[in-house]
Amino acid sequence: MKLAVFGEATVSLGGQLVPRVPANFLRIIVYLLLESSNHSVSRGKLSQVFWSDTDQAHASMNLRQSLARIRKFQEQYGLNLVQGDATYVYLNLSQVRAELLSIDLLEYLEFAQLGDIESVLSLAGLYTGDLLAHNEPQNSDFDEWLDVQRVKLRDDLITTLLRMVNQPVGVSIDEKRQCARKLIEIDPYQEVGYRTLMQTASQLGLIAKVERTFRECAKKLRDDLDVDPEEETIELYQKLLPKLSPATTRALILPQPAPPLVANGVEIQTPQSILATTQLEQNKRAGLPRVMVLYMPHNAADPMEQLAASLVDDITIGLCRLRTLSVVAPYTSKRVVSESPIDSFEGLNAQFGVNYAVDSKIVRRDGFCFLSVKLVDVATQEIVWAEKQKFDYVLPEQQYRQLSIRIILSVVSVIEKSELDRYNKLYQDPNAYYWYLIGKKEIDKFDLPKLHQSRQAFKNALTASPDFVPALSGIARTMQKEWLMRARSEKDILLEGEQIAKRAAPADPDDERPLRELGTISMYLGKFDDSLEYFDQGESINPQHADLLADYADALNHYGYLELSFEKIEQAIALNPLAPDYYYWVGAGTLHDLDRYSEAIDFIQRMQNPRVAARPMAACWAMLGEKEKAFECRDQALEDNPNFRIDDWIKGMCLRVPEQRQKYEDSLREAGFQ
Repeated sequence: MKLAVFGEATVSLGGQLVPRVPANFLRIIVYLLLESSNHSVSRGKLSQVFWSDTDQAHASMNLRQSLARIRKFQEQYGLNLVQGDATYVYLNLSQVRAELLSIDLLEYLEFAQLGDIESVLSLAGLYTGDLLAHNEPQNSDFDEWLDVQRVKLRDDLITTLLRMVNQPVGVSIDEKRQCARKLIEIDPYQEVGYRTLMQTASQLGLIAKVERTFRECAKKLRDDLDVDPEEETIELYQKLLPKLSPATTRALILPQPAPPLVANGVEIQTPQSILATTQLEQNKRAGLPRVMVLYMPHNAADPMEQLAASLVDDITIGLCRLRTLSVVAPYTSKRVVSESPIDSFEGLNAQFGVNYAVDSKIVRRDGFCFLSVKLVDVATQEIVWAEKQKFDYVLPEQQYRQLSIRIILSVVSVIEKSELDRYNKLYQDPNAYYWYLIGKKEIDKFDLPKLHQSRQAFKNALTASPDFVPALSGIARTMQKEWLMRARSEKDILLEGEQIAKRAAPADPDDERPLRELGTISMYLGKFDDSLEYFDQGESINPQHADLLADYADALNHYGYLELSFEKIEQAIALNPLAPDYYYWVGAGTLHDLDRYSEAIDFIQRMQNPRVAARPMAACWAMLGEKEKAFECRDQALEDNPNFRIDDWIKGMCLRVPEQRQKYEDSLREAGFQ
């Protein structure tokens, strides 16, 4: 006998569907499998979950009647799976172990523990749709519990499939194609899946498949969301198609996957995701504020409302990626809105632990359409931030994404400020998030005392929550910034920062910040290929992280890819228009190496504190023949760092191209440095 609970829940015997299955038979099996490690739950708890809308006496009676029907059904088909005594209801898996009975969810959970490609393909085959997809809601706690489990299983499988299609080794072309197809089946807007199918089709010489996949992707996005594919998808299509022709496709040599990244003899892999329950516990321990993004539609069939809803989903996903907020899943948010009008947000804290609600809706006025977004402090009912943006049905894709990013950055910035003010006003024990905010506040300043204060704040965060990844990443960052500011040739502090970042990376595989620090530190250590590999991985996790792109630009500069470096820093500034000084420092260095000295000086002058870049400013003025200005900047630089010597600095300067190092040395000597 086979029990299938994914998709259309069925019971089958010898390939034939079994009729008249008791309504709660599969529901109870699913609950016992997922809720308890020993597959046993007390009768009291089970009755209250399934009949939460009634009192305990009636709930217990309903459970007894339901179990009686299940017992009669099992006797008819020779089953002994769902068992009970006076206190507990439990699963007897002896028939499963004897291979007389199979349960697709049980097989799924066993394969999910393994993580290899064969197991992942088995997961894809077992997942035929949402858990108990056609379950009729009973207005009980079980319905809410089931919604959460559906989202978790779905999201975990998407994450696993993405890991496989992005894995450089150990996964064949055909296996990547299978994973990509399943990814698109589960989430038809996942462009990574389409890109993987295009790449594998190109490797196999299937020209028509490349074009067909791209057109399928473009049509789906245009028809459903009214947006075009991402630039990365379009560029891949344009790159692949000209390279292929019918005469040469069969002669293609399949490219070999890149070797695994190894540092200090240890292979660095993105580990499996932390269990959701563990992550929630860590978030709570760290004191992360919890956010729910709500969209209030007037007419769900209105195309403008649909487009706004998809934008709000993008915003929710973007907030999830930041890892310094705890975000309620979109599915739950939609149910909150759909099941009852929200007049007051205060109930969100009691029910879901929400601290902030992002209230968004479409507003029409004077013939125009606007997206109204408000950030509400749930505890005080105060609107702490509000914005209204013109919202057009033919909104260009780039503008659509920029709007999403701008709202995300604004929400995070306001929450951070609000939380810091709350802690400063109230007398409560500081938690990891508080110390993280203190450290983050000072980390972007080119000021050594402030940098040391920042590092101590991050260490305090770890005292409160030892595995808080943002704080670990912050410590690593302060170490590489101190090495840079001191112009030191010794690498001890860099090596220490590298070890801390390696400790952070496995703790949260969906957080790009440890990869960012590893990329930057590897760059300064002269491990250029490792550096770019780390940044590639980090950008694939969060392509909108402006700070990561700025560091990526610096790594490209050190590798010698100057034009690419400047493109990347311009991209970072476009995402973060009020950029910190570091962005302009990186951009100015690249412009100097491109012999664009006046533009480099303009970049430095856009810094809030241009004096910290007095050394590169002196070098640029010297190359323009402005010796007086060059010497003035040199004197400022030596006041701040009197021990600076060109020979010492050059020893610690890791540039892959010797001519690039020589050019910078010549500029410094021309400016009067010794």
